[in-house]
Amino acid sequence: MRLRSGRGGKRTTARALAAALLSTALLSTALLAGCASSASSDSGASTSPSSPTSTTSTATAPSSPTSSAPPRLPPETLTFGVIGSAGEIEQYRTMAETYAPLSRTVTVKVESWPNDAAMLDAFQHGQKVPDVFLANRRHLDYLVQHQLVQPVDQLLDDRGFDFGDEYPRSSLTAFGSDNRLECLPYGVQPAVIFYNKQLVKLGRIRNDPPKPGQGWSLDQFAAAVRWAVTHDPGVAGAHLDADLAGVAPFIYSGGGNLFDNAGQPTSLALSDDTNVQTLTQTLRALRAPGAGLTPEQLQKHSALEWFMRGRVAMIEGSRRMVPDLRAADGLRFDVMPMPSLSTSATVGNLTGLCLSRTASDVATAADFLVYASSPGALALVSYGGYLQPANQSVALSDAFQQPELQPRHSAAFTFSVKSMVYPPAVSGSDELDLAVDPLLQKLLDGSPGDVPRLARRIDRASYRILGPRLGPSASPTG
Repeated sequence: MRLRSGRGGKRTTARALAAALLSTALLSTALLAGCASSASSDSGASTSPSSPTSTTSTATAPSSPTSSAPPRLPPETLTFGVIGSAGEIEQYRTMAETYAPLSRTVTVKVESWPNDAAMLDAFQHGQKVPDVFLANRRHLDYLVQHQLVQPVDQLLDDRGFDFGDEYPRSSLTAFGSDNRLECLPYGVQPAVIFYNKQLVKLGRIRNDPPKPGQGWSLDQFAAAVRWAVTHDPGVAGAHLDADLAGVAPFIYSGGGNLFDNAGQPTSLALSDDTNVQTLTQTLRALRAPGAGLTPEQLQKHSALEWFMRGRVAMIEGSRRMVPDLRAADGLRFDVMPMPSLSTSATVGNLTGLCLSRTASDVATAADFLVYASSPGALALVSYGGYLQPANQSVALSDAFQQPELQPRHSAAFTFSVKSMVYPPAVSGSDELDLAVDPLLQKLLDGSPGDVPRLARRIDRASYRILGPRLGPSASPTG
C-alpha cells in the first residue's frame, strides 16, 4: 500500500491547511495566556514510567521587553499521557509542542501507550499516572474508585472555560460522578457503517433505496447486503464485530437496554424479550448466502484488512479507521449511520482529558488541559484524521470534515453523536468482554432460532463478572 492524498486532495493543500491550523493553535495559545499557571510545585519534574514510550517537547515563550510583563515563573515539567497508534501519537506530540504560556517555560513530556487497556494495566502495576492523560470512559469507574483522578469542573470554571453548546450534555454526564465532572470529554467515536462504493450502489437498490450519508433502516441495510453479494459473487456482504459494542447499537435501536440496570447493573439483559426479538431480526437481516466473513477468513485477515482488500462490502467501525482506509490503493469508501430498527441509536468510545490526583503542579496541568481542548489545539490533532473531537464546533469544521478527502459524507460521524447511548461504566469491563465475546461469536454465527438460548447463556456469564459477590457459588436466580 502507498499513501495517497485522497479524493482530489493535493499535497500543497494539505501543507496549507496544516499551516493554517498551526496559526490557529498559536492564536489559541496567546488567548489562553491569561489562564497561565500562577503557582508551581516544589517537587520539580516528575519521573515518567519506564514502560510507556516517552518524548519531550519544550515550549518556551519569549520574555516581553516591556516593564509591564508578568514575572517569569520557574520552569515546569508536565507529563501528558496519550493512547493510540504511531500516527495518532504524532498528532498529540505536534499539539503539545505548540503549548507556550507567556509566564513560564513548560516542558511537556509525552508518554504513550498503544491502547487504553495497556495504559490502565500500567497504572494497576504502580506506574505513575501522568499529570494530564487521556482515558477511556469505560475505565472511569476504576479511576475514580482508586483515586487516580481529581474532578476538573471547578478548575475549568476558575479558568473561564465556556462549555456553551459545544459539548453534548450526554457526553458531560458520561464523565460525571457524584455530581462532579471527573474528566473533560475530548474524543468521541460513534459506531458507523463503512461501505465500499464499488461494491455497494445505494442508488441502484430497488424498493426504497437509502440516501448516501443519511439514516437508513435495518431493512435497507439488509437490501444493501443482498445487492452486494448478488452482484459480486465471492464478496462478503457485511461484518459486525462479535462483541458488545457490535450488537449494542441494534439493542438500543430496537428499544431495549444492554444491562439489567442502568445504575448498578448485575448482568447483561440480552435474554429480555425485546432484545431477543431485536437480535433475531438482526440475524435474519444478515442471513443472505455469503453475507458474512467466514471464521477461516477471519483467521487469515481481520475484517478491516478484508475491507481494504475489497472483499467485504460493509463493516462496522469508527473514525479511527479513516487514515488506514485512505492509505489503501484503489479503495473508494463512504460512511452511513448505523441502521435503525425503531429509533436511531449507536454506541462508541468516549475519551476524556483527566487530571491526575498526584499532579506535580495542579495549576499548570489545568492550564494545559484547557489549552489542549481549545479549538486550535483540537484542530491540529483532528487534522491527522484519527480524532473525532467531542467539541462539536471543531467536529463541524473543515479540520475534521476534510471535504477534499474520503469519506465524502463525514458529517455522518458528527450527526451520529446525537444518537449515542452511553451504557453504564462498569468495573471489570475487560473481564466482561473476555467472558461474553466467544458466546456472542456463536450467536452471530448461529441461526435466529438459537438466539433465546445463547442470550440466556451470555447473561449468566455476565452475572459471574458483574453480580453480587455472595461466594463461589453465586449465580442468578432462576
